[in-house]
Amino acid sequence: MTSSDWFLVVALIAAVLLAGESVRQLRRRWVLVTIEGASMEPALHDGDEVLAKRTRRLATGDIVVVAAPDPQLGWAERKRATSPWWVKRITAGPGEPMPGSGEPVPPGHYFLLSDNPAGEDSRRHGPCPGNLIVGSVIRSF
Repeated sequence: MTSSDWFLVVALIAAVLLAGESVRQLRRRWVLVTIEGASMEPALHDGDEVLAKRTRRLATGDIVVVAAPDPQLGWAERKRATSPWWVKRITAGPGEPMPGSGEPVPPGHYFLLSDNPAGEDSRRHGPCPGNLIVGSVIRSF
């Protein structure tokens, strides 16, 4: 092979590695989720897609992607990476009064509600640990 052939091979390998790293970085910062069910209606509908940014800057009113609680054990026994994801709205953050009881949300937790009153959320499972929140929704499609 000539030196220009080697240059082309090295450039191609570098381009493939750069593309792979770019995809990896995008996946670390962003997640695309398809809405399943009616729990977030009227804001989001079954089949809608949302783009969420992985962040720890969360505020009351944010719509978030979160690891779903275990049906029997609740949030405490869940792992973010292996759980199905839900999309819910933060209605109270750490130290803020929980809807209904008025008690403060524990440190590091969030009270999450469905926009649809029939949805399953913190009313059943209690406040959600912040480490189970995957990211904040920034756009729906």
